[in-house]
Amino acid sequence: MVYIDFKNKVEVESYYNNNSSFNYKSNMIIDIPSINLKATVKLADNDFKNLDDGLVYYKYNDYKNKIIIFGHSGIGYGTYFNRLDELTFNDNVYLYKDKLKITYVVDKIYDIKSTNIDILYNDEKERLLLITCKPNDKNKRLVVNLSVKSVKTLKK
Repeated sequence: MVYIDFKNKVEVESYYNNNSSFNYKSNMIIDIPSINLKATVKLADNDFKNLDDGLVYYKYNDYKNKIIIFGHSGIGYGTYFNRLDELTFNDNVYLYKDKLKITYVVDKIYDIKSTNIDILYNDEKERLLLITCKPNDKNKRLVVNLSVKSVKTLKK
């Protein structure tokens, strides 16, 4: 598994080791095997400034709602979603929250204009959206839309 940086590796491992330093109430772990990514996902701050430090989610971290995760792509530090465009239909993505393993499956991949914020406010349930800049077009965002496939309680 590829970890983007040492700090992220330590945070991810702390989740699996039941380490009290991991913020179980707020943070999640995302695992995308097809692009070798395993990373911590934190709540976005008011201005999304912490997006430069890693993956962030907007508003909800409960799989019963729609979870939206943002990440940078491209070249350089903090580009956790630089291979997001390699995902294909039916790829699995795993989110770990508290003692749950939520399995999602990719069912739609599309682009939106960077000014389109309607995607943040619709009332879809049990969805996961992964959003990053579209490669070679800073005015568009790549959106990977996933649906819940299963929810399993882990024994840690």
